[in-house]
Amino acid sequence: RTGRTYNGLLKALERQSDVSLPIVKMELRGQLRQRWRRIDPTSPWLLLAVDGSKEDLPRTRDHENVFGIADNGIFPQAFVTAVVEVQTGLLWDWRMGEARASEKKHLMEMIADLPEDALLLADAGFVGLPIWERLCAKEQPFLIRVGGNVRLLTDLWPQARTTRQGDIVYVWPAKARKTRAPLKLRLHRVGSGAKAVYLLTNVLDSKRLSKRAAGAIYKKRWGVELFYRTLKRTLGCAKLRSKAARRARIELEWTLVALTLVTLLGVDAAVKRRRDPRKLSPAQLIRTLREALRRDAVQGPRAGAALERALGNCLRDSYQRQASKHSRHRITTHNTPPARLKPPIVRQATANERREALKYHHNIAA
Repeated sequence: RTGRTYNGLLKALERQSDVSLPIVKMELRGQLRQRWRRIDPTSPWLLLAVDGSKEDLPRTRDHENVFGIADNGIFPQAFVTAVVEVQTGLLWDWRMGEARASEKKHLMEMIADLPEDALLLADAGFVGLPIWERLCAKEQPFLIRVGGNVRLLTDLWPQARTTRQGDIVYVWPAKARKTRAPLKLRLHRVGSGAKAVYLLTNVLDSKRLSKRAAGAIYKKRWGVELFYRTLKRTLGCAKLRSKAARRARIELEWTLVALTLVTLLGVDAAVKRRRDPRKLSPAQLIRTLREALRRDAVQGPRAGAALERALGNCLRDSYQRQASKHSRHRITTHNTPPARLKPPIVRQATANERREALKYHHNIAA
């Protein structure tokens, strides 16, 4: 039972979260998998995107000691990294840490629980040999945007120079050559000119993931950005309310659970009414549920059929944006990514590098 006061609810969650949250996470994943084919029956992959964001906290000594001051240098923040189904905003997993936590480390912790039939989408913040090796070792398909801070090799194996594999590249930093084999990946260049985007994937078969399909799929990564907008703006959680660090963590984690449950209700209602669940409006879902709660508090419990119909009709309008979005109030910090990423540095392997790579040839198909 929820109790009579908000403070009582938080006390109960504080006692039980360590035990109950892992169970709730597992159940939410099962619910997502059950609805996957209803969401997009034509997709060969469950499309999951990972990204990190920061939640503002009240300026208390406890928050400053536990979470620290963020790179804005003004107030404490909590860093949350979430793995989200991009077409509906359903959560798969998440991690929470201090203000200067690493989203890469958070993802490394979550890789073991990723489903093998999912394609992981990520922006240029998730680059580096350790994280790509971990994903490849698990045979986890990924599609990650890369920029000028990534160095790649071509023509590393003699056979590759005589075949048409122009987009096959290798990641093999100088420090790793004595202990690690080259990591074989595929590089896709999508778009042209200043708008070109470079996507790195471990799906080497072009029949499974063509260049055109990679570009279309990566555009859907924007769904994780919409998830954070829903959490912070639509749900009103841009700044947490708890003044104690442990309660702030509980408040954020159970808010993520609540948002996922709201989305699940909307998906089920849309499917039942034969509507496309990918067109659900989170704002309308939240508004409809809040109105139902207020109405029932005054008039008593009502039949759930009317609420289910209302939830099934919570769809986005058909408005088409005519120009790209621009952030007006975003604070620029040293972690703010550049507006345009430089292309990755791709060069041919030298003769010495080819000789060094021969000792790993029996472990990697050319």
